[in-house]
Amino acid sequence: MVNQTNSTCTPAERAAQSTRTAETQRVRAPSRRRRPLPQSIIGGSSAPHNAYILFLMVNVTLFLRPAELIPALKGLPIYEVLILSSFFLSLEQIKRVVQFPMLKRQPITLCVIGVLVAVAMSHLSHMYLYGVRTSTIAFLKTLIYYILLLSIIDSPQRLKGLLKTVAISSSLMILLCVIDYAGIVDFEFIKHVSDRDGVSDAGETIRVFRMRGTGIFQDPNDLSVLIVATGMLCLYFFNDPVRSPFRFMWIVSMIILAIGLLDTRSRGGLLTLGIAGMVFVLPKYGKKAAIACAIVGMAGLTVLAGRQGNIDLNSGTGHARILLWREGLSAIKSANIFFGIGQGEYSDLAGLAAHNSYVHAFTELGVFGGTLFIGCFFFAGLGLFRLVRYQCASRGRPIMRNRELERYLPYACAILAAWCGGMMSLSRCYVVPTYMIVGVSAAYLNLAGASLARPTPVVYWNKQHQIWLIGISLGMLVSLAIFVRIFAG
Repeated sequence: MVNQTNSTCTPAERAAQSTRTAETQRVRAPSRRRRPLPQSIIGGSSAPHNAYILFLMVNVTLFLRPAELIPALKGLPIYEVLILSSFFLSLEQIKRVVQFPMLKRQPITLCVIGVLVAVAMSHLSHMYLYGVRTSTIAFLKTLIYYILLLSIIDSPQRLKGLLKTVAISSSLMILLCVIDYAGIVDFEFIKHVSDRDGVSDAGETIRVFRMRGTGIFQDPNDLSVLIVATGMLCLYFFNDPVRSPFRFMWIVSMIILAIGLLDTRSRGGLLTLGIAGMVFVLPKYGKKAAIACAIVGMAGLTVLAGRQGNIDLNSGTGHARILLWREGLSAIKSANIFFGIGQGEYSDLAGLAAHNSYVHAFTELGVFGGTLFIGCFFFAGLGLFRLVRYQCASRGRPIMRNRELERYLPYACAILAAWCGGMMSLSRCYVVPTYMIVGVSAAYLNLAGASLARPTPVVYWNKQHQIWLIGISLGMLVSLAIFVRIFAG
């Protein structure tokens, strides 16, 4: 049937109408009627509620570590029992998540699985079969966590529940560390560290006492990045339009996190906070506001933060880390360039870890594995960028049927950016917290794509995106090499 309105329009009017129609199809305001999210995008039927509860408990154990809090539980495989129980209860959903059509719609998962292949190939290329077995099994545990997160977090309510669990658990763990650091209570399982911080004019070694976390967060820099990410989650729940009588507790938590960030004496944590602030402000208030916020924040914190505000790449720990990067980048020439020197071999090469996840990944896993590692964050960032662009193009109109998912968007961007920035001073290529950030981003993009007015995957695996990923990966490798050449001396 021919549209009667179009038949009476001039050619210029019809062209203008076609342009408006195309723009509307890209970003269309959601209808008032609530419709369920399409199951074809989020991976089929919902995972059992029991599996979801068990998975929340898995995340609690990551931060609070009950075996350390209660000595009687020491030696019990609490984490393993919880995650395996949740895994077997979610097998139907897991099978759908790892099917190739779903992998093409969620290329982050494809990259995480690719990292597992890269870990195996990094040793197999050197015919080190023992390394293949041990390294692959170690990273497989992390992959199971990621796949389980993506399979279970299949609704906005579950996503919010997971975020709240992480925020509360992490805040409690940091509270214990602050209490111990202040000397109020001495917890045996928390051990802080005294680090060398240069030499005074009199030739005496300067030392600084830095707060550490528990378990996998015993590096002060690692803990500082977690504090920044947790702070963004606390701010998200504090701004929840559903008012709660306990809302003020999020303010208390943010104050404790601020104290903890200063106690870590981490320069990387300070930079991470600046990155998170800039990215959070950017979608709401624009580039000028983001730059102004960064300048004011860095100027103020440089004065207040003491050691953390003194960032020097020509001496001290900053220069020492660049020398570590140089060792790694020098090792991936010739035969090691494609598959690397082998997962876990960096410390044997340079004496310490790289303290840079990207250099670490390129060195141990080669260009193949380093590209896939960067791909986890490239696709996450690309998806979030597209959602922000849609939001800006909508001129204030909602772009998602679920308003809570849309409200979380700037926080998701800030957390991802903070973690990516933090990894510039940390080697965290294979640990669960890194893939928790990646997994939450992937789950959010799945749900956000299903909640758009025209449901569609936000990111996908195709030739164009593969070329972009390879270009960005090689560009980053070259940039790191140039940076090291300039500052290593």
